Amino acid sequence: MVYFFALCSFLALLGLFINSKRRNGHGMAYSAAMIVIWMLAALWWSGRIG
Repeated sequence: MVYFFALCSFLALLGLFINSKRRNGHGMAYSAAMIVIWMLAALWWSGRIG
């Protein structure tokens, strides 16, 4: 499951780069928030936090 969360985080990072190319500020903010959420989910699932 941790690998799934890491994959989702990587896809959100890819989305961040795509949105930055399009100069889409709201999309960049959404992608950045999703990166944080997926990374926290991975850390929580692995038992490193919480």
